[in-house]
Amino acid sequence: MIFYIVCLLIVGGTLALDLITKYLAVQNSFNFVVIPKLVKFKLSYNTGAAFSFLSGKSWAQTFFIILTVASLLAVVCFFAFKIIKKDRMSKWVGVALSLIFAGALGNLIDRISMGKVRDFIFLFYETDIFPAIFNVADVCLVSGVITLCFYLLFIDKDGLFAKKNKDKKDGN
Repeated sequence: MIFYIVCLLIVGGTLALDLITKYLAVQNSFNFVVIPKLVKFKLSYNTGAAFSFLSGKSWAQTFFIILTVASLLAVVCFFAFKIIKKDRMSKWVGVALSLIFAGALGNLIDRISMGKVRDFIFLFYETDIFPAIFNVADVCLVSGVITLCFYLLFIDKDGLFAKKNKDKKDGN
């Protein structure tokens, strides 16, 4: 049970960090260089998804809100199922899903309250490399997905590749 409390603390802490940094970006109209040509803080608004995908489409906000709510409900149901069944959860999975949940919730709050997401971290802003702009919620989402993929591909010996490994043991 302590692990689930830790997961809640991860969600609360990272969500708070996301909302506080977004608030500061808006209140201070962020526009300053952190590392020349590499990292710049500048407030920007995104009505789309990653790299402004579907930005400006009238139906996109509704689509992203529905998709996010469904994803958040899936994570809550997964945790609830594990708790009710008293089934152990991998720490990797718990941390990954907590980060994904916090990131999705942070951007959902923006979408519902403002109709757009506040971004402020620019990478590669004056280079030939494609620039990226994001926020703390996006960092949480990407970190959580990478952690989950790493776990499924390299650590979970009894999950993703269980059938393949069993077949090899049986001589098939």
